[in-house]
Amino acid sequence: MRALLFRSRLRAVAPLVVAAILAITATTAVGLEPSPDRPIPASVFGPVSLVSDRAAPTPDLRPLADPATPTDPPARPQPALPVPKPIVTSVVPKSVAPKTTHAISGRASWYCNFDNPNDPYSICHNAYPDGPGFDAYGAAGPGLRAALGSGWRGRLVYVCGNQCVRVRLVDWCQCTGGSVGVTKLIDLYNDVFVRTGSRVTIRW
Repeated sequence: MRALLFRSRLRAVAPLVVAAILAITATTAVGLEPSPDRPIPASVFGPVSLVSDRAAPTPDLRPLADPATPTDPPARPQPALPVPKPIVTSVVPKSVAPKTTHAISGRASWYCNFDNPNDPYSICHNAYPDGPGFDAYGAAGPGLRAALGSGWRGRLVYVCGNQCVRVRLVDWCQCTGGSVGVTKLIDLYNDVFVRTGSRVTIRW
């Protein structure tokens, strides 16, 4: 009896439950429909600043440090070097004119060249041949013979040009003409001439 009563009530309530479910479903479906677009007012737009009040931190550009512990550099090798040898050169002091009481200046020429014995101007005095060593001889010209006097032969004089050389007068010469076209004071062995040059002062 009770079962029949419950079933009758369930049948009466069932349509109400179905109606309620349909109403809720319809309301939910209506709520999911999109609303129409509304225009955005221009007042909401404005400039955007990309500059921050806080400066960006400067990146650390230093290279990464070596994680190894720093150590002292190794000692440099010290090779044994040979002892330098001193360079010795001979310095010829500049010739200084000797102190004499007489002097005469003029031109000089040369003869008696050992390096070129076939030269016709190289004929030497027969008693004073030119050898491989230094031979300081000369022939006195007319002006020198007159200045020295009769004892000129065998006389020692100083012939000074680029250097001063002590020369023995063993001969005489006319000492005229030649390439310079003037009378010369003295005709020197070539050994002396290369040291004095052609412009000389003879002192005694």
